Amino acid sequence: MMGSISQGLVRFLYSVLIGRIMGVAVLAGVNSAISVALFLSLLWPTSSGQGATRFVAQMRGADRPEQAQAVASYLGRRMLWTSLGLAVITVAFCLTSLNTDIFTALGAGLLLLGYAGWSYTRGVQYGAGQIARAATWDVAGSVAAIVMLAAVLIFHANGLLLLPLAISYGAYAIVCWPKRPTVPLDPELVAPMNKYVAYGVLGTLSSTGLLQLSMVAAHLAGSAQDAGLYAAALSLATPATMLARTMSQVLFPAMAEAGGRDDKAALRSHTDTVTRGLIVSMVGVFGALCLASPLVVQILYGAKFANAKDILPILLLAVMFTTLPVAAVNRLNATGLRGVRILSIVAAVGLGLALVLWLVLSPSFGVIGVAVGYLTTTIITSVLPLVWAWRLDSQRWTGLMVRLFIGLALLTGGLVYTAMEEPPKWEGALLAIGFALVWALVNYKDVLALRGIGRKSRVSVVEH
Repeated sequence: MMGSISQGLVRFLYSVLIGRIMGVAVLAGVNSAISVALFLSLLWPTSSGQGATRFVAQMRGADRPEQAQAVASYLGRRMLWTSLGLAVITVAFCLTSLNTDIFTALGAGLLLLGYAGWSYTRGVQYGAGQIARAATWDVAGSVAAIVMLAAVLIFHANGLLLLPLAISYGAYAIVCWPKRPTVPLDPELVAPMNKYVAYGVLGTLSSTGLLQLSMVAAHLAGSAQDAGLYAAALSLATPATMLARTMSQVLFPAMAEAGGRDDKAALRSHTDTVTRGLIVSMVGVFGALCLASPLVVQILYGAKFANAKDILPILLLAVMFTTLPVAAVNRLNATGLRGVRILSIVAAVGLGLALVLWLVLSPSFGVIGVAVGYLTTTIITSVLPLVWAWRLDSQRWTGLMVRLFIGLALLTGGLVYTAMEEPPKWEGALLAIGFALVWALVNYKDVLALRGIGRKSRVSVVEH
């Protein structure tokens, strides 16, 4: 968890510091270049990390540690070759489409290489159960990135703003790179791994990919000022995606091992517990932040970013929806290629829908249209896996879903009120606190049950 918090915090501080010190236009350019690098990294490298988590855990569960090493090595080599080509494309796109300077474009290319290496090695570590080691290096890399960014900002070296992130990710990858295998890879694993990674590419495009692509769309749809406001709002909504991703990486090895044992009871229990936890926590947190958006923007970015308050609630809701089906997605992934194929189809439809909505909405509504298109797509692509997992395991989620609907209805009413009446910022903060309290009261049984599970987990850790 500490690793996730540190990674989310460094991305957040990156945007806040650049926005506060360098201004709206610089933030728009830097975050757009970051989004290009992170989006293109999804076209194989990032999914290689997800594949490593699954297949390394699977080999461990099958008591084949030598093959776990061979799996990691194979996926690492393919990740490196694809990353080199994608880095070149990143530099070219930044120069031609975003019109960045050469140093920012090169920094984006290096960022892709570093991020790809980080995603892969982190996936290997989670698959191998080395979560504490991964968290330690995450925290160290995050601290180093902020220190290096401070130095760049002091000297006003705008062209080097992406280097701190690129170096921190790259250093993590080098330090945590897995050892050479002692045996050759089992040929029967090659085809399933490649298919899994290929399907995984489509799956990530509808979640993390759309988030990054929306920043590029905002850069192309509006002015530098508008794109800067979108970047600020996105930076406030993004950290939770790191938490959701880490929850997925922590949860999935256990699910993969349970799937290998055909332990349907364990799969059902994992899916139920995590889904309830996500709905109870994420709706409460994101709902409160939505209602307090004007105050949040004012405190963190200042008056020159005030209009980001109109974009932030939309993006917060979109990111909230991407976190809700994390357990359901992992449940479907654990069923093998069939589940991955279903998720890939959903992702492909979502990507196409987002592009259509952006083309239709952005000419009239600018960056607001981009945000609405992103929100619409995430709702659809998040609900489908939840419904599928619900039916697959015959989960008892009717009451949970009714409460979710009630919570969203209350939140929508609050957002309509604040948009029409524009109350003082302190009133928005009171609405946020009130919503969080009401949501906790509505879900008090799940809150108590989840607290009990947390206590049991801590006791189990102490006993071991």
